[in-house]
Amino acid sequence: MADIPYPRGVRDLMPNEALFRAELVKKAESVFQRFGFLTIDTPAFESLKVLMAKNAIGEDNTLIYEIKDEDLGLRYDHTVSFARYVGMHQELPLPFKRYCIGKVWRKDEPQKNRYREFMQADIDIAGGTPSFCDAEVVAAIATALDEMGINYTIKLNNRRIVDDLLLGSGLTPEVSRNAMRAIDKTDKIGAEKVNELLLALGIGKDLLEHINSFIRMEGGTEEKLSYAESVVKDKAAVAELRTVMELLAKYNVRGSFKVDFSLVRGLDYYTGLVFEVVDASGAIGASIGAGGRYNKLISLYGPREIEAVGASLGIDRILDLMDYSSSVQYTFANTFVAYINESNYPYALEIANGLRKNGVNAEINLTKRNISNQLSYANSLKFKFALIVGGSEEKEHKVKLRNLVSGEEVTLGFDEALAIVKKG
Repeated sequence: MADIPYPRGVRDLMPNEALFRAELVKKAESVFQRFGFLTIDTPAFESLKVLMAKNAIGEDNTLIYEIKDEDLGLRYDHTVSFARYVGMHQELPLPFKRYCIGKVWRKDEPQKNRYREFMQADIDIAGGTPSFCDAEVVAAIATALDEMGINYTIKLNNRRIVDDLLLGSGLTPEVSRNAMRAIDKTDKIGAEKVNELLLALGIGKDLLEHINSFIRMEGGTEEKLSYAESVVKDKAAVAELRTVMELLAKYNVRGSFKVDFSLVRGLDYYTGLVFEVVDASGAIGASIGAGGRYNKLISLYGPREIEAVGASLGIDRILDLMDYSSSVQYTFANTFVAYINESNYPYALEIANGLRKNGVNAEINLTKRNISNQLSYANSLKFKFALIVGGSEEKEHKVKLRNLVSGEEVTLGFDEALAIVKKG
């Protein structure tokens, strides 16, 4: 079976790996719900007119997986579907806060930590006071990472600051847009290659030096923001970023925040705040989360302009960061119900159903094998407990409770056994 074709840029997950991811997703979802985000459901595919709308994806529509003989394509993120949904539903109360966790697809060149199919945990807010919503979205993402135990740094910028610097230096809007796309590639190709791209756009060496001194400036938050105020005309953009930084300090999350003027994000729909989450340990060079403000995207799909901000966590990259393959938990159940003879199955089933009705995840043996092989199976799936029943246990309405970790075994009534396995 070695010749079975397998697509590039995707992966199978073993039961322990899939379970680890499910627990990770559960933590993110719990945080999003704690912050008051609602959930909606949108299709995995959208009209190509929606996906390719001006400024939706940006410079490279070739990343979209088109569905053959249909005017449809697979979603490449959750933001465009959210914008389309809000544009179609004018009755929504604002601000409208939504979370969505699911797979997206991009026809990208597969490489380490970069997949063609991957899962994103996404949150967005349409409407509301911009600075308040910006800080809320970043803080919710940070809190989810705290719950996951990730050591992270969040880099922030306001895209308008860099745009103002470039336009104020005499660049046309088109050249400025292309320059920001080049600057956004800094982490991928390095500063030297970015400089080559900027020179190719016709930017002179003196201006290039001025741009570099600004976007690669070192220092603390206030030092950078004060410098930006002295250089750009768009003081409001600097003030917005300062307000967001001040608000974030009040959320008391464990990660750190850093102003980074080289961060502009590649998608054209961003209009203000942009941010990226990076692994503070440096184990993964690519970002593990990102987002920003997009004030004009919803108006592409509806009659009015609604300001919005959003963010997503890359679940697959976080998995890579956390060495998920080493997880030893294979099953959501902690108790396995075994029986000596097939004639004991009805009583064993009664025990299994009793566990389930009382909130204990339980599996029962479903095939013909002796008790030794049943327990071997339970051990292979890392069950913690086994409840074993035979003729004597059935007659006395009891069970044998075996701790599969310690090997200890005791005969108990059902209620006593239930109390022990519930404690875990």
